[in-house]
Amino acid sequence: MFKHIEDVTKGNKISFSRNSSGCSGAACYFGFTQPNEKAGGFLASEEKYKENIAYGNEFYNQIKAEEPRKKYLILSKLEQIKDNISIEVVNYWVNPLGLSGLVTLSNFDSPENNNVTVPFASGCQSMWTIPYKEKNKKQPRATVGALDPAMRKYIASNTILFSVPSIRFKSMAENIKKSFASENNWLSLIK
Repeated sequence: MFKHIEDVTKGNKISFSRNSSGCSGAACYFGFTQPNEKAGGFLASEEKYKENIAYGNEFYNQIKAEEPRKKYLILSKLEQIKDNISIEVVNYWVNPLGLSGLVTLSNFDSPENNNVTVPFASGCQSMWTIPYKEKNKKQPRATVGALDPAMRKYIASNTILFSVPSIRFKSMAENIKKSFASENNWLSLIK
């Protein structure tokens, strides 16, 4: 899937469904299927991302991806999405400066300072599974992702993923004008 991310930035859309998810990992992370019983072994023995198979299996046991509400998941640029389409998760592909601003904005409207998570996760998990599960929480958190070494070859080295449930995206957007994001100190950095 990630080898096609550049196509999305050029205006193309990628759709996923139970029958077309790109790979077995994505099917699991998107909530279309359950993890394969050998997935933990692959994570430990092949990819070497976990010390042993038991840790790999536990990783998959913790995913608990929710099945999507609709038949298709569509990855698209925001401005191309029609009004009648339900947006569940918003993904930003950012450089370190952009990440700095988004992390700060994520913590603007809360007394807590942990409104962003940086979990060990696959690319699909960080761009969909985790933020989709956050949407029903009282204070939905953002997720920093695209840190999976297996998918990094498809992403520019200075690019990181920042994902939020759409409800959190809306509240962050509403906070821009009253936060640091409209102040000269920040605006001079992003020029």
